[in-house]
Amino acid sequence: MNEKTNQSSISDLNKEKHSTSGTAILKANDLSLEDFVEEQLKQWNDAQQRFNELQQVETKDVEVGSLHMKVQYNPARMVSTGAKIDKKALAARPCFLCEKNRPAVQMKQVIDDKFELLINPFPILPQHFTIPLRQHQPQQIRKNYTEQHRLLSIFPDLMFFYNGPKCGASAPDHMHFQGGSANVLPLMLNWEMLAQSLKPLTVLNTEESLSFISGYPCPAFVIQSRSEAADEKLFLQLYNALPLHDDDTEPMLNIVSWRREDNFISVIFPRKKHRPACYFAQGDQQMLISPGALDMSGLLITPRLQDFEKISGQQIEEVLREMTLSQDEIKQVIAKLTSTTNPKNSTLKCIVNQREPKVSVGIVGAETILFSLNQNFLAKGEVVNGEQEVQLVDGAIKWKDNYYRELTFVPQSHEGTFSLNDVTIGVNFHWERKETQTFYGTLRLVMEGGKIFAINDISVERYLESVISSEMKATSSLELLKAHAVISRSWLLAQIEKRQHLEEATTGFFSFIKKEDEVIRWYDREDHTLFDVCADDHCQRYQGITTVPNQYVSEAIKQTKGQVLMYENEICDARFSKCCGGISEEYPYCWENISKPYLRAVRDMPNKVQAQLDILPDLTNEENAEKWIRTTPEAFCHTSDQKVLAQVLNDYDQETTDFYRWKVTYSQAKLKSLIEEKTKKTFGDILDLIALERGKSGRISRLKIVGSLLTFTIGKELEIRRTLSDSHLYSSAFVVDKKDVINGIPQQFVLTGAGWGHGVGLCQIGAAVMGEEGYTYDEILAHYYRDAMLQKLYE
Repeated sequence: MNEKTNQSSISDLNKEKHSTSGTAILKANDLSLEDFVEEQLKQWNDAQQRFNELQQVETKDVEVGSLHMKVQYNPARMVSTGAKIDKKALAARPCFLCEKNRPAVQMKQVIDDKFELLINPFPILPQHFTIPLRQHQPQQIRKNYTEQHRLLSIFPDLMFFYNGPKCGASAPDHMHFQGGSANVLPLMLNWEMLAQSLKPLTVLNTEESLSFISGYPCPAFVIQSRSEAADEKLFLQLYNALPLHDDDTEPMLNIVSWRREDNFISVIFPRKKHRPACYFAQGDQQMLISPGALDMSGLLITPRLQDFEKISGQQIEEVLREMTLSQDEIKQVIAKLTSTTNPKNSTLKCIVNQREPKVSVGIVGAETILFSLNQNFLAKGEVVNGEQEVQLVDGAIKWKDNYYRELTFVPQSHEGTFSLNDVTIGVNFHWERKETQTFYGTLRLVMEGGKIFAINDISVERYLESVISSEMKATSSLELLKAHAVISRSWLLAQIEKRQHLEEATTGFFSFIKKEDEVIRWYDREDHTLFDVCADDHCQRYQGITTVPNQYVSEAIKQTKGQVLMYENEICDARFSKCCGGISEEYPYCWENISKPYLRAVRDMPNKVQAQLDILPDLTNEENAEKWIRTTPEAFCHTSDQKVLAQVLNDYDQETTDFYRWKVTYSQAKLKSLIEEKTKKTFGDILDLIALERGKSGRISRLKIVGSLLTFTIGKELEIRRTLSDSHLYSSAFVVDKKDVINGIPQQFVLTGAGWGHGVGLCQIGAAVMGEEGYTYDEILAHYYRDAMLQKLYE
């Protein structure tokens, strides 16, 4: 049924005109909603005066976190803000929503057999309506939630909201909704940005889901639906998961709903308090704020001038958080929701409605950041472009002589770009350098740990174009590029999934084991709390459009769009490194002690040759490992073909000439200096380096350092590589020769090693050779990720 037909059918219910007592009934079939408002205000002088006064009320913009919120000074709302809603007060006054108690001049428009629409005589919005139940029943949402969906079907250009009986409703004894002008609330105005922070909890289909909004100043959930049945189903799931406080008839909540074309959006704020502490404070500490749905959505109403003038963004955020459930309470709600949903849906939290997700990438952190907006961007309500500078001053981000906690620059076109100066690439590697880099997408600036961090929010597929071009030459074979697109996408989505699970977990994540004589530490993306991944080799090398992708990279992304590796209904954490050294490593030897069957040791050579060799050599055995590392067994990655290497590696990667086998020589003084500087411990003379534990590729995961004053054990592989080099040792698969021993003290140490990087998953050089030899991308993936399956997650 189209909108016009809907409105006509409602209008046909209103045929009479009544003016002797109670409410006047409008002949709505003769008038549009606009005409209804005009006719009502023409007849009701008091209401007309308040709507006129609303146009003159003072408002101010306030920064709350990353959002632009509004405060409205509205003295007429003292009636609602100061309303007493205890049982005694409600019993002592007639219900002003019951028809018999309304002003005779107040008109109504019948919506259906249950609800009718009235002008709200104490407006906050340019258009403001009250939609009461036609019978006197208490405010309760469970049986009436779908009415908001129906209202949006009838009035798609309005928004509607619900205040729970202890959450801003001034008539908790009479069920009602309110509605009014859309695109006035900061919640709605910032929805495009907020929608990027959704964490899906229940997904019914490609268009309908229940999610948590992680980017709002206080906890909030969102239901996105098209059908009334799906809307109700998702709401009841959330309703049943919310806590019910003593003596309450329903969970405390506020709801704001609106439409975007055929999509129905409802944001639910889970509450725990009716009014904040400042409402009951004395003297200068008092602020008469009684938050309802509009306040929770970023439009704060203050009926007193002194409160309007003094309230700050920090105070607003504190009030919103005070009103809503705590972080631990939200975790309990989410746990209830995810425990009852389909395992497939609850596992893939990063995929919303089978649509391409976005990723937040940490680019650079500094006290001062210089950048250029190359096209028009929107920031703090104004369009800006050109050269910009931000500085960390007195614990805030200073920009254009104003101070902020967070800044967001949103491009006004899909092709909008920004450039960041002095971005460091190859952090702590031998090719480390600074350069200016250019990026698509949104730029966010946030503070943490005495620095401003520049974060790029961008779609996954655009991110991948940069990663593939940055990780290897765009002239690589198409099959290699396609394989790399799949694993880069898989790894990225797996990290986003992992971050979301960690945020919801009740226990912390630990990336080290510390004893008196030993530290075992591993490094992963859990180090990042402000963003999903960083832009450097610590995660995946991402340089925006500084390295321009050619048609082969774009084609590889296009042909594999949405494809990931899956293992037992989970996205594979598809790791990769430059050169495995002949055998790939297994996950637990480099990171936490968790088995990932698809990341097991693989001989890097054709399967038919592997079958002839029968089994892998046991490189956890020291004698076998030494023999393996000191020789050069055949492998895909055992190549010196410059044509292949030039296709795979960027120029600064080619500065490393030895991939498969290498040697490093240290003097006693140099090795002692490195170890003591990196560990912050005093060893004296270094007497020996002893491998206590090796992985399946021969990489050392626990290394005992024997000194004349201290013996200490370190691990895992990256900690070992960082300790034994100014930047990073090529790998931890090495054996040690002690030279020129004087009085038991070696004067020289020679490390003979195999491979480059951690060696887990795909070997980039080996995969490049496979691509040149005619292997297809799925064959390359099947070689390195055993038992993993290709699956398309989004279009």
